[in-house]
This record gives sequence, structure tokens and C-alpha cells, in this order.
Amino acid sequence: MGTSSQTQLSAAIALSQLLVEHPDLAAARWSVERDGLLSGTVEVHAEYDMRETVRAYALVLGGNVQETYFTSPDGRRSVSVSLSATWRDVHVNVWGTCLVSALSAGSAVAA
Repeated sequence: MGTSSQTQLSAAIALSQLLVEHPDLAAARWSVERDGLLSGTVEVHAEYDMRETVRAYALVLGGNVQETYFTSPDGRRSVSVSLSATWRDVHVNVWGTCLVSALSAGSAVAA
């Protein structure tokens, strides 16, 4: 494996390519970790069903989408939707959370 700066550069290049090649994907707050992990946060505590947003990233990046239901510190039922993928030799995570009440009618799973 390359040095930290090489892995970070690879992640930065992959991000640049992703943004240029797929401008239709939802905006995210991106970070590049020291180990080269490219991490995108789409939304936190969204009041809309954001699962399709993360699935759109999965169509481009591949990988697996997971949903985890939880109760936030303020007592609201929420779901975390995350994608883990390897794209152009870079490990990428994309995630966000939304309120369970925002999920499309009939699609919420009791947790």
C-alpha cells in the first residue's frame, strides 16, 4: 500500500471523478481520512425518505446498502442508511439518517 499522502491523493482524485461524472447525485459533505477512506454524509436527521438517495450512490459505486434503526438522544425514531463500496480502488462510505416518520408509507420496518 502507498504512503498516506498517496492514498489520500487517490481518494481525492476518485472524488473529483465522481463529482464530474455523476453530477446528478445528491450533494454530500465529503472528507478524506488519513488512510484514504472517502466518506460522504448526505444528510443527518432528514425529514424525507433518504434511502433512495443512498441507493442512487450504490448504483454508481456498487457495494452494499444497510439500514439500521435507532432512537436518537431526543427520543425520535430514526434510520441510518449507509453504503460501503470500493470504487476505482478507493474505499468509499456514503451515509445519512432520516426520521422513521419520513419513510415512504408502508415501507417502514418495525425495529
